[in-house]
Amino acid sequence: MILIVPAIAAAVIFHSAWLLVIVPSGLLVLWVALGKWGPKRKVTPEQFADELEPHLLGTGGAWHWDDVTSVGIDDKRLERLRAKLAKFDNLILEERRIEFTQIIAALRRGEVPDVKDD
Repeated sequence: MILIVPAIAAAVIFHSAWLLVIVPSGLLVLWVALGKWGPKRKVTPEQFADELEPHLLGTGGAWHWDDVTSVGIDDKRLERLRAKLAKFDNLILEERRIEFTQIIAALRRGEVPDVKDD
């Protein structure tokens, strides 16, 4: 709806069917650009640990993990960590759960651990 309604309004106002394609495409490009270069969250390592813990405990809501890992962080060290968290999407393996627990513990101490890519 976010992409279609503006396209329909622009097409009706300017009497051009091409706007039904151009407007959604332009909005998608803008959306991606803002996601990449837009404002970033300002969080401390301790606050980031608080955001990660519900995923470990299984108490986060339906979109919790996506919300935590999708929005950029202003601190470059935390941003590098955030970018590598995809391997913890699923914590079924005990080794992943242990590693994720260690990351949270390090963040609580104010440290930003280095996570190896798999």
